[in-house]
Amino acid sequence: MNMINPRKPVDAQPVPADPELEGKFREVIRRDVAPGEREIGAPGVNALLQQIAGSTFNEIDRLIDELQGLRYLLQSEGERVQREIVKYAQLSQAVMKSTKVIAEGMSQLQSSGETS
Repeated sequence: MNMINPRKPVDAQPVPADPELEGKFREVIRRDVAPGEREIGAPGVNALLQQIAGSTFNEIDRLIDELQGLRYLLQSEGERVQREIVKYAQLSQAVMKSTKVIAEGMSQLQSSGETS
């Protein structure tokens, strides 16, 4: 049984920002703030948060869909591998039986040749 041990926090360092995402944030802020304004009003903040959250949720949904597709692929590949293993086991048993029959036939031929 695996136990998860809590780790002590390592030096609290900021997570590196995604440059692409940061660029999108800046673009949205520039678009929503009129030239010369230094602050975004409440409606602008709400709109900004909705845009940021919307793009984040869309990205999460896309990742979930991708992971579900991968899960389906792994399940189907696992089932295929199991079928191949069963076929291999059946073939191996058939080869063993054939080898036994051939060996018995060879020993009968040798014994009949020695008695003649």
